[in-house]
Amino acid sequence: MSRLTFAAAAALLAACLPAVAAAQGGPQPLTLVHAGNLFDSEAGRMVGPRDILIRGERVAEVGQGLTAPDGAIEVDLSRCSVLPGLIDAHTHLLLEQRADEPLSGVAARDQAQGDVYRVLSGASRGRQYLEAGFTTVRDLGNSGRYLDLMLERGINDGLVAGPRIYGSGPGLAPAGGQLEPMAVDPHHLVDAEYRIVTSPDDARAAVREAIARGADVIKMYPEATPQRTRMSVAEMQAVVSEAGRHGIPVAAHATSDAAIREAVEAGVTSIEHGYEISDETLRLMAAKGVWLVPTDPSLEMALEFTSTWPQQPPREEIDRHLQGGRDRLMRAHRLGVRIALGSDLYFPYAPGRGAGSRATLDAYVESGLTPAEALQAATWEAGRLLGDGALGAVRADAWADLVAVEGDPTQGLAPLRSPRLVMKGGRIEAGAASACAG
Repeated sequence: MSRLTFAAAAALLAACLPAVAAAQGGPQPLTLVHAGNLFDSEAGRMVGPRDILIRGERVAEVGQGLTAPDGAIEVDLSRCSVLPGLIDAHTHLLLEQRADEPLSGVAARDQAQGDVYRVLSGASRGRQYLEAGFTTVRDLGNSGRYLDLMLERGINDGLVAGPRIYGSGPGLAPAGGQLEPMAVDPHHLVDAEYRIVTSPDDARAAVREAIARGADVIKMYPEATPQRTRMSVAEMQAVVSEAGRHGIPVAAHATSDAAIREAVEAGVTSIEHGYEISDETLRLMAAKGVWLVPTDPSLEMALEFTSTWPQQPPREEIDRHLQGGRDRLMRAHRLGVRIALGSDLYFPYAPGRGAGSRATLDAYVESGLTPAEALQAATWEAGRLLGDGALGAVRADAWADLVAVEGDPTQGLAPLRSPRLVMKGGRIEAGAASACAG
């Protein structure tokens, strides 16, 4: 291109920029939703009929008797209850581990199939979450080298339909990651799935690497069962400090009380799983405002998982096995620890990934939470955990993420099994408004 032609093109571009900017800032589509009953996620109760005015991707106003502005589309959900889009704060979109398959075998299979196949598989699972009413997920590692962030971008750019993803990239881990101990690793399976941290300075560098790639959250492994290796307290403190400098939350995979306590004292945002946790550590979590993300299955899920075993344990035995997790959740709840929903589902589950997240909510109710408290864990609390004030609530400036169901889900979660409509960012993604019309 000659200098003259280049100059002419530059002048034309400069002349067009104001028009482009004006078009981008032009009128946004308006939608007025008439909800028969609205769930106030902060208060944890239904508040009766409400009108929800949506401008573009966000809620503009919530009230009663709102009049549709000129040009607005009206969506009649007057025969349904409306909730904020549900949030699963612990997913693994790009991981599926078959029964009796070692995690190293999964990593080898994923590498052999290639990144494209793996991302497509993740996109398919993402659609399952969306159709089940989960409009947002926090995806925590086991996703190759930032494949979760690639999928996040594809969804954000409208290339595929899926939930809003808050991804971590590879989890920061001690030597060996979560793979079972291997004398040799000729195919570099560990490095393909984890970012191994070797010192506090390296931990800070790992956080910056993840943030530079687009991570929304940092996932770290204070311990990495079945490995016996553990991160040092100094390494954990470095992770939290560096993430905090960038305004990024830190999720800690920790199961033993000692590792949980070290992570809490280091200042993490959330403890994932927390299987063996003392009341003393729970009190510390409550004092520091650290969330617990319990990832125990419901009885229905456990029965489904064990249905293919050569000899399925009796229902009563499975129920007794689940009691430890239920007791832990209720101890945390009674001691004032904030609870956010996380399914951690990565085994094949016939009803689908989104159904697994819903069933995890059932597990919370089986533990002793009320249905309204369980819904708060999947809306208000999960939104606060992710650090996005526009998530998990239906109010002005929130994302226009809505789920419509028949019946009152605060009286029982059964209505969540068949959402009548799912809206994400002001766009209907599943179902139809006619199912709830008066």
